[in-house]
Amino acid sequence: MTERVRIGLIGAGFAAHFHLASYGKVWGEDFEVTAIAGRSPAKAKQLADRFSISRCHESFEALLGDPDLDAVDICVPNHLHIPLIVQAAAQGKHIICEKPLGGFFGPPAADDGWSADGFPRESMLGNVVAEMARVSEAIQRAGVTFCYGENWIYAPPVVKVGRLMAASQSTILRIEGEESHSGSHSAAALRWRTAGGGSLVRLCVHPIGAALQLKREEGLRRDGRPIRPVAVSCQVARLTAIESFRAEPRKHVVDGWQDVEDFATITVTFDDGSVAQLTSTDTRLGGIRNTLTAHGSRAVATANINPNTTCQAYTPDGAYFEDEYIVEKIETKEGWTFPAPDEDAVTGYPEELRDFVGAIAHRREPRSGLSIAMDTLLVVYAGYLSAEQGKSVDLRPYLEANP
Repeated sequence: MTERVRIGLIGAGFAAHFHLASYGKVWGEDFEVTAIAGRSPAKAKQLADRFSISRCHESFEALLGDPDLDAVDICVPNHLHIPLIVQAAAQGKHIICEKPLGGFFGPPAADDGWSADGFPRESMLGNVVAEMARVSEAIQRAGVTFCYGENWIYAPPVVKVGRLMAASQSTILRIEGEESHSGSHSAAALRWRTAGGGSLVRLCVHPIGAALQLKREEGLRRDGRPIRPVAVSCQVARLTAIESFRAEPRKHVVDGWQDVEDFATITVTFDDGSVAQLTSTDTRLGGIRNTLTAHGSRAVATANINPNTTCQAYTPDGAYFEDEYIVEKIETKEGWTFPAPDEDAVTGYPEELRDFVGAIAHRREPRSGLSIAMDTLLVVYAGYLSAEQGKSVDLRPYLEANP
């Protein structure tokens, strides 16, 4: 019989809130979120009170040093992920980390005003590869379980697509995917210094991670080895810099992007010759578009995470729905909408956390672990290099660092 898994949450913002809400829907595992620490003690206290968390630590370091915790759940801005992962591993804590694994946020001597404009992407990619090796070494040395928070891998529509490909014994020839919406609510997303990039690293990591997992599982079930990405071609743009958009007096999408892109499209080539075509943008009105299609040799299947038609509603006046949640990122509640009956469940968060708690409790690998986290980050930063150079980037020399 396994002992209860005691989890400490690092962070008190948007991601921390939806993780805590999703923990309440996890079944079949013995666990408890017993501590929290946030950069804002007041926000941490509010979450602790709301979700009945017994202890608030005064700092991240104090939480990491808590001997009564078995695992930490890292829900902080991207640039803090890898330092906290390394510190948590050194403390012998199992790790749950929100996407992405990490990134490049400027050279060590850069001040807060550093801009990524003109900075060589090859240097960024080299730094990220070195950081991934650092993380891998720290986790292996400590012997802890690492869980990568890519919810698309667990989203029921995407899981069903994978099962249909497996049932039909299809070769997945092509994957199409997109995550897009009208822009981040966080000011940190506007700058490379705090976000590590734009829509490619913030949004496209979701369809990238899901596509990599579908091909990985296809290879394992057919040949006993994962199918992995070997080349990347990418284009990025800042669509909100278009002159006519700049002249518009009223904006309905997030503006103010500084040195990051608000559009990216990437083509990933796998070692079996198949491809994935994936897109992300911060300029889409009408709520989030989360979709993935697998074109197999014997079947085709599409996962519509958002929007979906499980519930549809109409009202001539959005004020009638003022106190009722509809769906994330929607600009108006008037007219026809697609309310989410249980957005957390459809996007995969409860099942993701259930797998993570079970992996920690039973000392097994999670479905979404370090390997998929590292391959996703490699694809993203090779994508930035491809966009800069205007040509495809060969991933094979870098894969040796992540066998």
